Amino acid sequence: MTSHDIKTTLAELHEELEKTPQVDEDLREMLMEVDGDIHALLSAEEAEDGEVQGLHDRLEALAADFAARHPHTEVFFREVINALGRMGI
Repeated sequence: MTSHDIKTTLAELHEELEKTPQVDEDLREMLMEVDGDIHALLSAEEAEDGEVQGLHDRLEALAADFAARHPHTEVFFREVINALGRMGI
């Protein structure tokens, strides 16, 4: 999966969340923050290990929250997490 594919998957996740009105504002804010961090990381020429690990940890926590509250969105998170891992991020 390329960085373009990851961005496309993130866009699909946002579309799915727009169809899910019961997503609370805290989860939406966390998603927007992580989304911005992913885009920044994909645009950076080189990322620091701590930055990557912090993003990975937040993605895992966010995926767990969504899996518990909105199981149908978890697949998008797993795709992004796995794709970033394959890219070495």
